[in-house]
Amino acid sequence: MRKALLPSFVLFATLFMWSCSDAGNEITEFTDTEMQMALIPGTVEGNTTTGTIKIRERKDGTAQIEITLNNVISGAEHPVHLHFGGLGADGDVATFLTTLREENGIGKSVTILEALDNNTRVSYNDLLRFDGSIKIHFEASGPLENEILGATNIGLNIDQNQAYLEGVKSITVCNSNFGN
Repeated sequence: MRKALLPSFVLFATLFMWSCSDAGNEITEFTDTEMQMALIPGTVEGNTTTGTIKIRERKDGTAQIEITLNNVISGAEHPVHLHFGGLGADGDVATFLTTLREENGIGKSVTILEALDNNTRVSYNDLLRFDGSIKIHFEASGPLENEILGATNIGLNIDQNQAYLEGVKSITVCNSNFGN
């Protein structure tokens, strides 16, 4: 009986040690392709924010959009929109991104973007060619819904960001209408 169990025990022990040895090897959902940019600061009610946006390519070709925003109010939640057109165009909303929520003093939003609200599929590479911008609104509705806490041009408009970062251009209000 012991001889019959020995091969099973050896196989089990080998598989167990092999699985433990892989514990440090992180399996990632991402390729090595990503872009990161500074958000163009916004000032609302005397509060100026700063932050970054990172767009990462996932292995399935979709994009993951990660936003970090400093100087947000404790417990705050701010809607985030992907807009058609650059920051100067005041374009319609292409889709909502995940609401930015304050965690430990920093606002965070992570969205896996697969399609726009009009059901147009969007890949990471499509975002590189997209005529659009991302805007973080102060509130979802009310008198300050069109005030911007942070923003960036993406895709075809990315080269315009420096003028906003240098203060040559400014963001004041935003269009919250959908362009479906």
